[in-house]
Amino acid sequence: MRQLNGIDVSFLNMETPSVFGHVSSVTVYDPAGAPGGAGLEATKNTILERIDQLAPFRRRLVEVPLGLDLPYWIEDPNFDIDFHVRHHAVPPPGSPEQLAEAVSRIIARPLDRTRPLWELYVIEGVDNGRLIAQLTKVHHAAIDGAAGAMMLAALLDIDPSARPTGMPASWEPEEIPSDEELLRITAREYLRRPEKFIRLSARTARELAAATRSGGMHAIADLVAQPMPGPVGRMMRRRLRAQRGTDVDRPPALPPTQAPRTPWNRPITPHRRFAFTSVPLDHAKEVRRAFGCTFNDVVMAVCSGTLRRYLLLHDCLPDESLVAMVPVSVRSGTEDDSFQNRVSALFSDLATNEADPAARLRRVQQAMNSAKEQFAAIPAEALQDFTQFAPPAIAARAMRMYSSLRIADRMNPPFNLVISNVPGPQMPLYSAGARLEHFYPVSTLVDGQGLNMTVQSYNGNLDFGFVADRELVPDLWVMTELLHDEMRELRALAAPAAPAAGSTAKRTRRR
Repeated sequence: MRQLNGIDVSFLNMETPSVFGHVSSVTVYDPAGAPGGAGLEATKNTILERIDQLAPFRRRLVEVPLGLDLPYWIEDPNFDIDFHVRHHAVPPPGSPEQLAEAVSRIIARPLDRTRPLWELYVIEGVDNGRLIAQLTKVHHAAIDGAAGAMMLAALLDIDPSARPTGMPASWEPEEIPSDEELLRITAREYLRRPEKFIRLSARTARELAAATRSGGMHAIADLVAQPMPGPVGRMMRRRLRAQRGTDVDRPPALPPTQAPRTPWNRPITPHRRFAFTSVPLDHAKEVRRAFGCTFNDVVMAVCSGTLRRYLLLHDCLPDESLVAMVPVSVRSGTEDDSFQNRVSALFSDLATNEADPAARLRRVQQAMNSAKEQFAAIPAEALQDFTQFAPPAIAARAMRMYSSLRIADRMNPPFNLVISNVPGPQMPLYSAGARLEHFYPVSTLVDGQGLNMTVQSYNGNLDFGFVADRELVPDLWVMTELLHDEMRELRALAAPAAPAAGSTAKRTRRR
């Protein structure tokens, strides 16, 4: 039995009737030459024989009565592969829009918290039956982006001849603890909690004092660090001086000003819309080399230009620049649990109020550099997971109140959307011999943030997945077209003499 950390629980607490905490992905396979590859039975057999490497697939949630403490993961004693791996199909001709519509409906349903928090749908009939798609839903409380990459590596093969053996891996299920047992554990945790909070406060005060060179802050830190006499005092003194074994997270600093309003910065409904497309990775590399920026700067600039074009199309481009939240992994490699969330975020100006695409890219580059510098300046040992001190019942109630009061209608958002760039393997991967062609991310939405743009690089492609509230962004596919327009313009600026820049761009929805 393992207790969730504060960030894990925040993804549980965020859920309301219109906000879901799962993240998803759509993988598209070509089973030519590998009958049954990526199909229902092969997928179930692959998962079962590698289940020992897939801890989130085995774990179910156990919540403390009355929400008095953070919940726990246990190894599910009632694990049922047939419940989690499901069959689906799209009607002919199996177009990208039909696949996206099926995905939109499936991701608009919450996961069952009495089971391990994941589902996998094998979707047949794609591209006139030539391809097979798989939609994987996993709760964000169970994994972050880096953990998702580890699970991908465990499920897929680099060898096209690899096939499931039909021999399930062994693992040990656990008994579901009783409410009485959980309350006893919680009582012991409450006895330790004051000491944990003092240690956290003292370390934070010391780091702030060092950062501000404030003698007053040093004095406060010394006062906080003075433990009581006796055995308890000696124990607290040892803990306060300990520098190892602490669980450290970096909460992001909010941007200095609020972001402007856009059509998608409103309270969201339970209904979703999904669209996807691909761009050759080499096209982004051309822009990166020409402008001397990073690969991530190019992705951010392309998303920025796409958003500007979309807002201009609807005659609602704000005078102020949009602000993006960009997830950042803070993994150290020494975590006790590889599948715990170790993620923070930085905030970046998207320069959407800049008409010149080259100048816009430069501004995005400067904004990202500045955000990275500020993020790196945060002492990792100082900013620990404060959310562990808020009982989940209180946090969940606060999230529901935020939605019910429609606060997103009453004030500007701190940022306009999440833009995430996930690096992936640059080699072909296979599922029971079926070649993985594309990996489209399908992220989550929160109230007031009705649009998400995520890109996954894989085997020479940038695979973009756009998720939006169905009512707030009804024409989401338009963004995929505008994205290609923006990439063509950036490539033309990067290589003016290149013939027909962008003419070979792969438009997934036009296959």
